[in-house]
Amino acid sequence: MALPVVAPPRSHLGKDRDANTLLGRAVVGLGLTGLILYLDEDRVVKVAKTYTLDDFPGHDSGYVEYINDANRESLRRERWIYERLGDHEGIITCFKASDYGIELAFAKQGDLERYIKSNAEPHKPIKTRWILSLTDALSYIHSCRVFVDEIALRNVLVIDGQLKLSDFGQSYLLALAADVDTICENDLTAKIEIYHLGWVIYSIAVWGVHKYYYFEHEDPQWPNLQELPPTRHLFCGTIIQKCWNGDYASMAALNEEAHALLAK
Repeated sequence: MALPVVAPPRSHLGKDRDANTLLGRAVVGLGLTGLILYLDEDRVVKVAKTYTLDDFPGHDSGYVEYINDANRESLRRERWIYERLGDHEGIITCFKASDYGIELAFAKQGDLERYIKSNAEPHKPIKTRWILSLTDALSYIHSCRVFVDEIALRNVLVIDGQLKLSDFGQSYLLALAADVDTICENDLTAKIEIYHLGWVIYSIAVWGVHKYYYFEHEDPQWPNLQELPPTRHLFCGTIIQKCWNGDYASMAALNEEAHALLAK
């Protein structure tokens, strides 16, 4: 895989302790709050984006430091989430983490959005394995009292033909005593997470990129079901429709039914 020869700007690495060791590393991923830098053929490191005044003309140093602190806090929260989740199939491997960076497995095949666009449609057994790996992983994540928030194709990575959930920078670390099936955290609920997963499953089923994010609207409302794509006679159509209808009480219930219907 050819890597872009892009050195991260010093302003994006800031003055953190490990910044000098990362200068000159190729950027293989770019997010809202972080950069993904190449370490070797098996590993990358995620670091917080940091800026200088030159990046925000017309703003004062307080504004710039506010942005930098928010990005560092996002990385810190993501570290805590990886520590709570531990090593689990269906989640990107985290080798080690600190407040300066999170070392992760390198997904050479990219994210699922790009993979769908550039690869031929796989046979149903592969789709089935992928869908069950996602329901397994997300059921586990919810059992650890974590809300992902952005369950989307771009945050599902492909490694050696396996799907791995990644990017927990905007996720929520819930109290361990929380009822994950009923709690509402910053307007996010388990049913909204399941709804987002329904779109990922739909994209795999029809082998096309379909995006939906509940909170992209100013006044989020549960979608009008008549405006959604038809699922009758579609592979996994029953599961997808129930995700969109809000019929599953929990991610665990979805996972249980997915295995009952697909793992035959």
